[in-house]
Amino acid sequence: MELKELLSRLPEGSVATRKLRDPEVNIDNICFLTPATGLPHPNVLYFSDDVHLPEAPIEDIFNVVLFGCQEVPKGLLDNPSCNVILLRLEFNPFTCYNELQGFFLEDIQVTDIVRRMLTAHFSNNGLQYVVEEASRALGNPVVVVDSAYHYVARHVEGKLDPSRHLDQVLEQEFRYESILEDGVAFIEHARITERCAQSPRPIVIYNEVLGANTMVTPSVVHGVTIAHTMVIERDHPFGDVDLECMGRLGRFVAQEMQKTNLYTASRGQMDSYFLVNLLNDEQPSHAVTARRLSVLEFTPLPELYIAVLDPNHARVAPHDLNTIAMQLTGCLQNSIYATYEDALVVAFSREKGAGLGDYTEELLRKVADVNDLSIGVSNAFDDLTHIRSHYEQARAAIKAGRMVSVFLEDGQVYHYCDYAYVQMLGLTNTQYNLLNFVHPSLMRLARYDRDHGTELMDTLFIYLQNACNTQRAAKMLNLHKNTLLYRMGRIREILGCNLSSGEDQFMLQLSYRVLFYLDLFKSRISTSRNDFRIENE
Repeated sequence: MELKELLSRLPEGSVATRKLRDPEVNIDNICFLTPATGLPHPNVLYFSDDVHLPEAPIEDIFNVVLFGCQEVPKGLLDNPSCNVILLRLEFNPFTCYNELQGFFLEDIQVTDIVRRMLTAHFSNNGLQYVVEEASRALGNPVVVVDSAYHYVARHVEGKLDPSRHLDQVLEQEFRYESILEDGVAFIEHARITERCAQSPRPIVIYNEVLGANTMVTPSVVHGVTIAHTMVIERDHPFGDVDLECMGRLGRFVAQEMQKTNLYTASRGQMDSYFLVNLLNDEQPSHAVTARRLSVLEFTPLPELYIAVLDPNHARVAPHDLNTIAMQLTGCLQNSIYATYEDALVVAFSREKGAGLGDYTEELLRKVADVNDLSIGVSNAFDDLTHIRSHYEQARAAIKAGRMVSVFLEDGQVYHYCDYAYVQMLGLTNTQYNLLNFVHPSLMRLARYDRDHGTELMDTLFIYLQNACNTQRAAKMLNLHKNTLLYRMGRIREILGCNLSSGEDQFMLQLSYRVLFYLDLFKSRISTSRNDFRIENE
């Protein structure tokens, strides 16, 4: 913070003499000058009486607030490196120090919060991510509401408490993804939109419907208010820090909404129409596709993915699928979506080699869990005219994922690259008897289990899934390591091989997949894909 800005916070009338050689010097700290201080630091503002001033000539910048003396010592007054302020005798220097220290610490807090929001903004993770980071930094719920009173983004840290009136209202509004009738009536009666437009800073107003104070700031693009950002006084009272940070958050929200084109009302319909036409066209033209992209002003990034969000049970109405799409707002930057064949289809575009990204993957898992969906994700591709085949990949991933989940859970998000072999088995099964591809030694082990009531098939499967790691397999099977070693010795005898060959392991894994596909074997142990991705023992 610049010295002149900091000094402006001294109590009115407290300064007797002011001599500033460099009022724009940046101040990083404030402290009292003592005999143990040593050489003064040019970025520190010192409080001192005339007794503790440095005796040696000061060559670097020296910033000091003097107290307890009638005038500034001549040595300081004439020194070209000194910024000197003399307090009037009737003013308590400790009160003045506390005033500056409080403001200084508050400015540091504002800087930290704004830096956190700015980092989220430049991460390209989308509006929802910015709102989540802002909410965590401010310590209160943050919501973004568009001109139609729909929630564009929202975040409350932790779970809503049904015993609190505020949380009851929020839970109901979040369920419908919009402010309800009573809330809209209050906004219009209180003229919040007009008051925000007239105020140079965020406004604070008690919301009678929520039963809480709210701080509201507009998000403006080209002179038009496209949304309002609101923080709700739920977890701690508002302060000056909130007021300072909310004004900047409103600008970040406007920029994020521009990036995702959420500010254009008709844009979503145009995108959906374009995507549906592409999916319906078995041989789309490069020239026509390029022309349509130009009209839409949509330039996809180099790497494309198709995700299909398919309901697991009852058929979902189109407006409900659009509600689900709103839950994905945080990861829809540079992307388009449409309702197609009773599912939500999203065409993600990302930078080359970046993949979908951890944030998008996690958000997809959350949306799948909350809405009871299965999500299929295609391999990456770089040409929108190839969209149909990659849509079919995503569909195939869902079908395969649902089948494989009986022995390997994947969090309801299925990547085609992980399940392509299932489609291969399905195609092969139409022409050949898949049992012919099962290794005879594994069939021998299955018969042994059937005749002796053992579970050696399970043991071998978990052992292979853990890359033949005895320690991890024993833990997953809930066996002592020596017990597992004994079982593996028996398994090797029955199989007639020692499992040291990669070829043997491959054929056994393939055989297990065939048996799973034909529903002839089911492991008693439920596992997830992440169970086998342990980086450190």
